[in-house]
Amino acid sequence: MTAVDESSALVRYVTGRVATRLVEAIELDEADRQDGHATSETPLAADPRRQQLLVGSWLSDEIAVVNQDRMHRGDPPLSEMADREIRSRVVAELTGTGPLERFMTDPTVEEIDVNSHLSTWVTYSDGRKVDVGALWESSADLTAYQKRLARRMSGTGEGRLDTQSPMLTFQSDDGSRVVMVLGGRSEHGISTHPRIAIRRFVLRHEGLDGLADRGLFPVDLVPRLRAMIRCGFTVLVSGPPGAGKTTLLTELLGEVSPRERIITVEKNLLELRLEEDPRHPDAPALFTRHSNAEGEGEITTRQLVELTRRLNPDRVVVGELVEDEALDMLDVASMCKRGSLATIHAHTSDVVVQRLAYYVSKSDTSLPEFAVWSLIAQTVDFIVHIDLVRNEEYEGAATRRVTSIIEIGGLGERGGLASTEVWGIGEHGDLVQLAPLSARHLQRLRIAGYDPQLFAPSGAR
Repeated sequence: MTAVDESSALVRYVTGRVATRLVEAIELDEADRQDGHATSETPLAADPRRQQLLVGSWLSDEIAVVNQDRMHRGDPPLSEMADREIRSRVVAELTGTGPLERFMTDPTVEEIDVNSHLSTWVTYSDGRKVDVGALWESSADLTAYQKRLARRMSGTGEGRLDTQSPMLTFQSDDGSRVVMVLGGRSEHGISTHPRIAIRRFVLRHEGLDGLADRGLFPVDLVPRLRAMIRCGFTVLVSGPPGAGKTTLLTELLGEVSPRERIITVEKNLLELRLEEDPRHPDAPALFTRHSNAEGEGEITTRQLVELTRRLNPDRVVVGELVEDEALDMLDVASMCKRGSLATIHAHTSDVVVQRLAYYVSKSDTSLPEFAVWSLIAQTVDFIVHIDLVRNEEYEGAATRRVTSIIEIGGLGERGGLASTEVWGIGEHGDLVQLAPLSARHLQRLRIAGYDPQLFAPSGAR
C-alpha cells in the first residue's frame, strides 16, 4: 500500500469512527430535549461550534488509538505532517464540506454538480464550467459523505436521506441550496449514482451600477430601473434557470429606501437574505415549512402572505412564483403601500404573462378568465427578462443579459393584457428602447418627482 493509499484509508477509518460518535451525540441531545433535559439552548445539530469542539476532542482520541496500533505492529507513530493532514481532512469532512470545501469557500463559484464519485462539475461566475474529476474514491464513500452532510445540516428530524427518503433539499450554513439524491446499485435509490447539486448564493451587494459594469444591461438603463423601483412599481424578473434572476432581484431591491419595511416570503429556503444586507435595516424574512412525519405542522405561502398583512409592510416580496405563489403575490402586491417584486421562471419574455395567468388560474380554479387578466393588469407594471446568451461563433461561455423589458398597460380591448415591449434587442444586438412608456406610468413617475423625459426614446428627447 502506498503512502497516499494508507493516508486515505486512515482518513476514512477515523472519519467513520468520529462520525458515529457525532451522530450518537446528536441523537442523544435530541432525546434529552424531548424529555426536557436539554443542557444547552441550541440543539447540537444546529450548533457548529459545539460540533467542532467535540470532533476535535474525539479526533485526538482516535488518532491516539491509531498510533497505539501502529506501535504494537512495530511501526512508528504518525509523523507531525501526517497527523496534521488527517486532522484537517477529517474536520473538513465532519464540520465542513469535505472535498467540496475549496469550492464552497470560493466566491467565484456559483454551482457545484456532483454526478458521481468520479465526476464533479464546477460552474464559475464568469461562465466557465470545469470537470474537476474524482473527489471520492468510491460510490460508497460519496454516499457516506451525503448521509453525514444530511445528518449534520438537518438534525435528526425531516433531514433524512435513506431508502424511505431518497432525495433531500436543504440550505447550508452559508445560504447555498443543496439537493442530494441517493443512488447506486446497493442503496435502492432513484439514480444510477449518488448525486449532489449545489447552487450558491453569493452576496455581492454590487448595486445596479455593478451589474451594468458586468454587461447585464446598458449603463443608461440604471437610472430608469432605479426610478421604476423607487416609484413603487410592481416588477417581475423572469428568465431561465441560472440566468441570475435572484441576483438581479436583490440588486433591484437594493434601490428601495432603507426607511421602507420589506417583508420577504420564500418557499423553504432563504435565497434573498435581505436581513444580511446592510441596505435593508428593516427586512423580516419568512419561509414556508413542510409537514412533519405525522403530516402536521405545514406552513404554506398563503398562510405567510396572510400573516404579512398584520406585520405592517411597505413592500412584500414573494421570492419565486411557482404555482400557488403567483396568486398570493398578486394578492399581497395589490394591498402593499409600495408594490412588490418577484421572480418567475420563463425561457422567453413572451411567455411570462401566459405562465403567470396559468399559475393564477391553477391556484384558484373558480376565478373566471376575465378576473385573472384583470388581477394581473391591476397589479403588475413591468417584466424584466434576463437571459443566458451564447455566441456559437466564438463557442464562449454563456453571458447573462437583460434582453427585454415589457410594460403591462392594463386590459386589452378583447380581454387579456395590453402589453408593450419597451426595451428589446435592436438590430445591432444591443438592448435599446423600442417604445415610449404609457401615459399611466409616466404620470406615476411624474408624481413621484421624476422627469418623464428620462423615459423618452432617445430620438424624442
